[in-house]
Amino acid sequence: MAPFNAFAWSVMLVVSATAVGGCGATAQLAVADGTGAQPVLPAPRRSMVPTVNVVTARGWTGDQKPTSAEGTTVTAFARGLDHPRWLHVLPNGDVLVAEANAPPRPQYARGIKGWFLKRYQKKAGGG
Repeated sequence: MAPFNAFAWSVMLVVSATAVGGCGATAQLAVADGTGAQPVLPAPRRSMVPTVNVVTARGWTGDQKPTSAEGTTVTAFARGLDHPRWLHVLPNGDVLVAEANAPPRPQYARGIKGWFLKRYQKKAGGG
């Protein structure tokens, strides 16, 4: 099999840039449109590469806490957790926390898919 020439690499670069460049999406509706008893939802958007918006996770420091809705309060009841994902309150009031981080799995870190996976997990505070 002959190696790729400069033309083939150029074509691959243009196709890749077009595919990735067309992935960005912005909201078309206001937040209020998607809430309430009868939310307005946009039609599904199909694309070759899905839009992935990942929040950058950061913990609270000192006495910091999120702003809560009027009439509610926020209280930290645990610190130092490793990427907590789900909470379950038992009938006796105990709280169980499921953490999402797992031991490293090198078989999932291969190729371009693995590169993106690791990048987005790291940004979200996982790993």
